[in-house]
Amino acid sequence: MSKMRADQVTIGFTSHHVETLPYIREQMECHPLTVLEEPPSPQFPAMLDGSLPVEEYLAELDSGFPEFDRVMCDLLRELHGKGRRFIQMEPYLESLLEIHELFAAGKTSLDLAPSPRLLQVYEAEKLATGALIAYYAASVKAPFDQVVEAVKRFTRANVKRLKVRERLRAQAIGAILNGCRSVFIEAGYIHYPLYHYLRRELGPAWKIRVVFLLDPVVRKLGAKRRNLGPGDLLTFLYTFHANLSQPTADLLAARSVISAKLIQKEELLPGPSPAPHSEDQLRINHLVDRLTFQDCGKLFEQVRFARRERTLELVTGYLEQISGRTEARAQRSGGPR
Repeated sequence: MSKMRADQVTIGFTSHHVETLPYIREQMECHPLTVLEEPPSPQFPAMLDGSLPVEEYLAELDSGFPEFDRVMCDLLRELHGKGRRFIQMEPYLESLLEIHELFAAGKTSLDLAPSPRLLQVYEAEKLATGALIAYYAASVKAPFDQVVEAVKRFTRANVKRLKVRERLRAQAIGAILNGCRSVFIEAGYIHYPLYHYLRRELGPAWKIRVVFLLDPVVRKLGAKRRNLGPGDLLTFLYTFHANLSQPTADLLAARSVISAKLIQKEELLPGPSPAPHSEDQLRINHLVDRLTFQDCGKLFEQVRFARRERTLELVTGYLEQISGRTEARAQRSGGPR
C-alpha cells in the first residue's frame, strides 16, 4: 500500500455497493481523515465508539442501500478504533432538510430569500424534481420521442443541481482542511464536478488525486468508459460539453430508457462473483450499446410496463433477431458467415 503525500487530498469516486468497500477501506487506511458523502447525524459519534448499536443507528436513516450501510458502519468502527477520523459532510442535503423543516413550520419559499444558500438549493431541487416527475408521467403514457425529450430535460436539470451540490460541498470541505494535509473524500461517480470546484477552492498549494475506486474491477472485466451506463454518460457529457450534439444526446437518452428497465436495482452481495453489480452493469451496457435510436423506440412499446426479467428476454430476443437477419444477408451476398 503506497503512502500518501502529506499535502494530498484524494477524491475516491465510487458507488454504494458492498463490492466497493475493499477499495474504500484501502483509501481510508491511507488517510488520517475521511470526509463521508452524507449529512451529519447526531448519533454518528455514538455509533462510531460502539455506545450505539449499528442497527439502532441505521434504523434512524432512510437508506437506499441497507446492506452497504451496515457493512460500512462496521468498517468505520474498526478504523475509528485504529485512530482514523471521519466527518459526515453533505451541505446540499443538510440544506434540503432545513428547507423541509421550515416548510413544516408553516414557512414558504418566500421565507428563503434571506438565505442565498437555501434559496439556490430550493430552486435547483425544484427544477430537478419537477423534471423527474414529468419524465415519470411521460414514461407511462407519452410517445417514445417525448419520453426521450423528458429524459434530456431531467438530465440537464440534474446537472444544474449537481453543480450546486458539488460547489457547496467543495466550500465546506475547504473550510475544514486547516491543519490536516492528508484527506480522503468519498464521492459518488456522478459527482465528478466536485473535483473542479475543490480545485478552485483549495488553490495550487494542494495536490488533488482522483481515484475511480472500481478501476481494477473495470479493467479486469474489459469494460469501457469506466462501465458507465448511458444515463450517467449523458450526465457527464451535459456537464462538460455545453454543445452536445442532438443525435448523441438522443441516442444516449433512448438507450438510458431501456437500460433503466434492465439494471438490477436490488442489492447484490459478493459471492461467486466479487463484483456482481459491476458485472450486471457490464452485461446491460453490452446489450444497449448495440441498440440504435429506432431499436430503442420499437422495444420501448414492448417493455414500457414489463418487469426486469421480461424486459431482458425481449431485448435479448430482439438483438438475436437482428443478428440473425444480418448473418442471413451476409450469406446471401456471399460474405463471411
